Amino acid sequence: MQAIDNDYKNELQEIKQEIKSMRKEFNRFFEYSNQQYIEQILIDMKNKFSKILIDYVVEDSKNTLNSNMVQDCKMKDFCESVFNDFLQETAQLLNNDNVDPETIERYYEQFNELKKEKAKYPKCETCFSEASDLFEKQINLMRSLQIYESRDEVKNLQDLPVDEVVKNICEPVANKQRLTILKSISTDTKSFTQLSRITGLNGGNLLFHLDKLLNAGMIQQRNERGDYIITGKGYTTLKGLHNIQSQIALSS
Repeated sequence: MQAIDNDYKNELQEIKQEIKSMRKEFNRFFEYSNQQYIEQILIDMKNKFSKILIDYVVEDSKNTLNSNMVQDCKMKDFCESVFNDFLQETAQLLNNDNVDPETIERYYEQFNELKKEKAKYPKCETCFSEASDLFEKQINLMRSLQIYESRDEVKNLQDLPVDEVVKNICEPVANKQRLTILKSISTDTKSFTQLSRITGLNGGNLLFHLDKLLNAGMIQQRNERGDYIITGKGYTTLKGLHNIQSQIALSS
């Protein structure tokens, strides 16, 4: 009888283990499916937004060309159609996650070849200029969406004066108390007493951080014992930090 009970307990234990294992597999499958579902929703939202944006850009291009091209030209309808086809094709790049410089350069070359081939009369410059402006408008939009960066922009990053940036920008604000000071006077002047209350620092400790910001040119003092105010450099730095933080938050 004891042997039967033991066998029953063992079988029951095995069943429990199997159910536990199945539950884990189910949960894993559910989490994966749920993740896929969320990712699909995000993809659908991006595609929907991109389609609306592209439709708007294409329609805006058509209206602009129709209004601003030379009206009394027998080639207007033909050229307008060619320009619209070109701009409609380039507008599709707005749907990409990334647009490489080679692609943009290829479209520049294509447009320049089109100009060499079709621009036969002085009036053609007006129409080609309109089309060129609309193409540049698309490129600027790609920059705003952060899906395109030109070779020159990437190259310019290599020219960043590291020592100067660290000394005059990064180091002065690379401290919680100094950044708090800068933020607190971004909209209104503050006295030493007010800054002491805001930062929790007293005497020499607060003076140390104020001197760092003063020497960096990010704040000024109205007179020897006057209120502290933010400078143009300080405001630009604070605004830049806010933009960086916002972009990182959006991309994470």
